[in-house]
Amino acid sequence: MKTKKLKQSTNYVVVQENGVFIARFADLDLECRGATEQEAIENLQEALALFFEDLPGPADG
Repeated sequence: MKTKKLKQSTNYVVVQENGVFIARFADLDLECRGATEQEAIENLQEALALFFEDLPGPADG
């Protein structure tokens, strides 16, 4: 199990289970899979971007 940083302060873990790589971000109970470690990380980055994109900003109230 590897713990890495995604961007500045986002911690995630990448594990391999049954031939599939899984990138887990525990703070949001989010995990993404990929055929390679890099693919799993890229999928996690995309999921996080979509998650934060949908959050209301200061101007939204």
